[in-house]
Amino acid sequence: MDAPTLLINPPRAAAGFDSQRIIYLREPHRLDYFAHSEWVDPPARMLGPLLVAALQNTGAFHAVVLMPSTATGQVRLDTEILRLQHEFLGHPSRARFTLRATLVDDKTRRVLGWREFDQSVAATGDDPAGGVAAANRAVQAVLQEVADFCVETLRGSPDDAVHFGAFSD
Repeated sequence: MDAPTLLINPPRAAAGFDSQRIIYLREPHRLDYFAHSEWVDPPARMLGPLLVAALQNTGAFHAVVLMPSTATGQVRLDTEILRLQHEFLGHPSRARFTLRATLVDDKTRRVLGWREFDQSVAATGDDPAGGVAAANRAVQAVLQEVADFCVETLRGSPDDAVHFGAFSD
């Protein structure tokens, strides 16, 4: 049978992380924003095409489609940005990216697996540019982990009924 088609819902972001403003922390649990720097688009919106590319690059899927689309698929990936921030809690400062991913059988709506991914990468400088560069590296690392998670989850364990080729249109 064919490899499954993966549908990716548009990524969501937790409250406080759903705008173009770049967040930083100087103390735990207090979010502040850089006054003169922002993302070109909200990070959740920028993440969608990156997820598609990372999952297509695995070669494990018949197709990878960012929703909304008229395409149908066998599995769906839901993601939520839990944290994307430049942390000044030590030296060097660090960018932290945390993403929750849930893989769902699109026909039965059964959760096949879920996981939180967290990467913290040292910044090249204690300014927005250094934080953005580190954030890009953290996002790339998480994208690879998400791709590996999806492939491994669909391959399943010996006791799992979900395997590649077990889906049909």
